[in-house]
Amino acid sequence: QCLERGGVRVFEGINFMSRSPEMTDGELKAMHARAAAAGMEPYGSGEEQMHRVARRPLGEGDVDNSWQAMWRFIGVDKLLELLTESIEDGGR
Repeated sequence: QCLERGGVRVFEGINFMSRSPEMTDGELKAMHARAAAAGMEPYGSGEEQMHRVARRPLGEGDVDNSWQAMWRFIGVDKLLELLTESIEDGGR
């Protein structure tokens, strides 16, 4: 994923997807090796360039606490929707 505006890259991300909700260290290392073999390392796929994103355990339901209420109040949800639309339309 890449978003560029005015010739400046403002976002770059590589997502590793797995059928398993929890990946072992070995599975993650194998994904890094495949990404390197595909030539993706200069774009951020190296182990030292990435991090795991903590996942909420399955079945715990939606999070709706005071932080989400504040983000909605100041419009972060609308900003994220605009960013998502911009990424999905190829940054046009």
